[in-house]
Amino acid sequence: MKLSNKNNVSILSLPSEVLGGTQVIEFSSLVEEALDSNPTKVIVDLTNVKVLNSSGLGMIVGAHTSCTKNKCNLVIAAPSEKILELFKITNLTQILTINDTLESAISVD
Repeated sequence: MKLSNKNNVSILSLPSEVLGGTQVIEFSSLVEEALDSNPTKVIVDLTNVKVLNSSGLGMIVGAHTSCTKNKCNLVIAAPSEKILELFKITNLTQILTINDTLESAISVD
């Protein structure tokens, strides 16, 4: 996992497999670190993610909650078709902002 910041936007890039465990702690810490810089938006970049389980979904929902509490938008970028289908099945498409590419997630307000 990697956190980068540019133009008041924090980007969390996730690895190919998001399965929970110690990743939950690392992800939560990175979300907190991102929010400490008061960004206008936190983007969760799923470009490289091939596998996302229920723990991974829980991490994203937790990040959404943290961002909402901090008056910051959480945006999901570049989910694969398989992961997008997972978001649809779990009705997360109703609460999450999802963009097809990282570039579009960065540029959208």
